[in-house]
Amino acid sequence: MTTGDVAGAELNDQAQEVWGIVGHAVQDGEPGLPARTYQALQTWPDQHVPDELWTEILTFLPLEDQTRLAHVDQHVQEVVGRLAPQALDPAAHTTPGFIRTLYTQTELDHSLIPGQWLDFIPGTGSDLTVGQGLAHVHGPGTLTAVTDEGFVSAHGDIHITTVTDGSVHARDEVTITTVTGGSVHAHGQATITTVTDGTVYALDQATITTVTDGYVTAHDQATISTVTGGYVTASGENTITTVTGGTITAWGQATITTVTGGTVTVTGNATVTAVSGDARIIARGNAQVVIEAGADEVHVDAHDAAHITAHSGTVTIHSPDVTVTSNGDAVTNYA
Repeated sequence: MTTGDVAGAELNDQAQEVWGIVGHAVQDGEPGLPARTYQALQTWPDQHVPDELWTEILTFLPLEDQTRLAHVDQHVQEVVGRLAPQALDPAAHTTPGFIRTLYTQTELDHSLIPGQWLDFIPGTGSDLTVGQGLAHVHGPGTLTAVTDEGFVSAHGDIHITTVTDGSVHARDEVTITTVTGGSVHAHGQATITTVTDGTVYALDQATITTVTDGYVTAHDQATISTVTGGYVTASGENTITTVTGGTITAWGQATITTVTGGTVTVTGNATVTAVSGDARIIARGNAQVVIEAGADEVHVDAHDAAHITAHSGTVTIHSPDVTVTSNGDAVTNYA
């Protein structure tokens, strides 16, 4: 509800501060409560708001908003102290299960006490930054950044715009736009758009769109769309769609669909397909490598019992158990 939703004059600055705290909440009361609240604030603080109305308002305010309301001025603090004394009890804000839902950046900075976890919901469109302390962030909501030594454990529908430092544990449907530093653990169905630096651990069904630099470790069924640089380690049933650069190590049943550059080491039952570019592939264990036609600059070093299907490129065999299937256009050497 905005001030245009109720009739009457505009509020003074102090009354507007009160309305900013209570206006959204009183909409949950009886139909006339928003209008009565706004009308009472039009003459406040010259005329006091009756305790009966304050009681109605406080009924619909979460504990954190009751506390914020008490900080407006001394008179309101006295009212809240009489009608909702728990709002002035610091211990009430640290009880198990208490989750904050509204913060200014200053309030958040002051609330992130070193060594203690803070639970809060940033809210949709929030521009808050966690630069210190330990924060449990619950969705829905948005964080602009995690910086410095901030540690964030994010759950639910949370969007983090940038991680430049600190540490983030992202679960459920958390999305991160850019990782430029720090450490990120992505679990569940968490999504990271771009990794340009830092260290990222992608687990479960987490997805990363692009890795241009930094260090990425992918486990389970995590997927990476494109690697253009950096260092990536993939295990489990990971899938990497395109590699154009960087250094990749894949084992287990990891799959790399398209390689056009970079250095790739595959082992176990991992599979990789090279299609073009100056790519170097090291195949170990039972890894399978396919070099497609026209990929003349691709070089494969084959060890152990690796299986190579080469339509072009160069294969260097380092073990008698290596199997090479060639259509004649590939060059085969023995180390």
